[in-house]
Amino acid sequence: MLLTTLLTALPLLAAAGSLDDYYLQRFDAFYGKHILATGIAAVQTAPHAEPCLTPLYHGVKRDWNRLTPQTQKTLAKYLAKPALAGEKVVTSPGGHFNIHYASSGTDVPNPTDDNGNPISVSTWVSTVADVLENVYNVEVGQMGYRPPPTAAPYDVYLENLSSQGVYGFTMDDVAVTATSFSSYIEIDSSFTSSIFRNAPGGPYTPLQSLQITAAHEFHHAIQYGYNFYFDIWYGEATSTWMEDEVYEGVNQLYSYLVNYLVKPMSLDVALSGDNSEYGRWIFNRDLVERFNSPVIIRNIWEKLRTMPAPADGSDIPMLPVIDDVLKADNGNLGNDFFSFCKKLYMRNWSSHQNEISLIHPVMPVATYSNYPVNSASSPTSSITLPKYSYAYFKFLPSSAAPQNLLLKLAKTSGITVTAFKKNSSGDITEYQYDSSSGTINIPNFNYSDIAEVAFLVCNNSAMDGQTVNFNTDGSPLPTVQGSASSVVGSSGKSGCFIATAAYGSYLHPKVMLLRQFRDEYLMTNAPGRAFVALYYRLSPPLAHFIARHEVMRAMTRYAITPLVMAVEYKGATVVLVLSAVLLSLGLRFRRSRTGEL
Repeated sequence: MLLTTLLTALPLLAAAGSLDDYYLQRFDAFYGKHILATGIAAVQTAPHAEPCLTPLYHGVKRDWNRLTPQTQKTLAKYLAKPALAGEKVVTSPGGHFNIHYASSGTDVPNPTDDNGNPISVSTWVSTVADVLENVYNVEVGQMGYRPPPTAAPYDVYLENLSSQGVYGFTMDDVAVTATSFSSYIEIDSSFTSSIFRNAPGGPYTPLQSLQITAAHEFHHAIQYGYNFYFDIWYGEATSTWMEDEVYEGVNQLYSYLVNYLVKPMSLDVALSGDNSEYGRWIFNRDLVERFNSPVIIRNIWEKLRTMPAPADGSDIPMLPVIDDVLKADNGNLGNDFFSFCKKLYMRNWSSHQNEISLIHPVMPVATYSNYPVNSASSPTSSITLPKYSYAYFKFLPSSAAPQNLLLKLAKTSGITVTAFKKNSSGDITEYQYDSSSGTINIPNFNYSDIAEVAFLVCNNSAMDGQTVNFNTDGSPLPTVQGSASSVVGSSGKSGCFIATAAYGSYLHPKVMLLRQFRDEYLMTNAPGRAFVALYYRLSPPLAHFIARHEVMRAMTRYAITPLVMAVEYKGATVVLVLSAVLLSLGLRFRRSRTGEL
């Protein structure tokens, strides 16, 4: 049955290979079944409300010139300002916003108070105006961000977005400079739907949903004024962080943390469909605490404001920007990221202390209670990490555990490590790495009052493919592989050569998906690393040939569709088998080009 379904779907999925088809799929998922061209497979929206559609709109505007005229025509209506039936406009008390709302049709607000009792539309619109003015006063007046560039009150449209399952989004409007854009915001008309009330971490009142949406989207408007070409993960991380800076009591942002804290993931990994970009707001909180002021976040956006638009129209990678700003304040991204990773375990937050219990704990990638731990252990005592990512391993006392836990390590240069011992009272002691012996020694481990030892492995470098092997018995360690940075650049834009050639852009979401699978699965084990190394040797000439022939690009998309499907649906074994087949074809191609067949 599964095989039949797969074979039936292959032509549709392979056809959906270009950026055109990706955006047609995504807009169709949110706005109905009247967008897709024949033969393009539909995608489903998430079962809960999408926090923000700004990434989708940001992406389609960035990629607009890469789309065909027909796709541009189809999507144009979704990029235009809304036309509300019987539109009315109210200017906020401070004069900073025009609130547009419908007086007839499906977009008419249907508001209630916090207890679910109906209230008048005029009362709700007045509440919207007051909330927006408060957001403006905090983000611009108190925190010092530049207001969005506009010659008139900023436009905010109230629409029925609950049917699309969306809180709101910010759309760039008119270019003010080569990089700065005006914008407008669209938010749900009343936030009374159950998808808002019963969102994770709730229930939430309509007012609370309005507050965090206004704080979130208005900061996107600020971001567009600074520089349109921001790396979208950091735009979402900053807007989500801003929710709690303006409205601390709502706390919906804590529900996003689990998708970032439960698996090894690069800080700037491309959007992966799990909303982890929202969970990365916690990095901003750490920076604010480390540098004793929220100004450090504003400085990052001020730095971005001075940067030109990339020649290829891509987003500006934010990690180098962040690093430059931290260095100007006597920090650096490598050291500060390592300290952040330690804080995630130690939970020694200095701000928002009444909310620390809401921060999801880090989850270990492996837990050991059988000893010794070595290369024969399961889970494996080895991990390879992408740039600016981390993983925790947990060791538990047991009848087989040694009295003193001695971790012997072999690691590449980009890996930084430390260990923590926690007792039954929750007190934590840190034990640092001894580079002269290549070990971390944790004394008095197997005692009744010891709860666990947590071993932090952190790639706090700009190089992907950083590896550590470890054991507890002092036996010889497998040789660590060198950095993959020569084939996986620090920008994360290289490596998936064949997929990039097939889909036409490293920005394509399918390519991002494959890069993420490489970093999170293949590079974390020895067979996967060997496979990636072989791929890097064989694929560049084949990719170059594919990129120059449209027929070959279409055929390659068809060929790798099962691989993409397996990645999307977590079929790791299938991925490896299909990838091996693809590589064998690449090897044959290479031999044919050199006359070896």
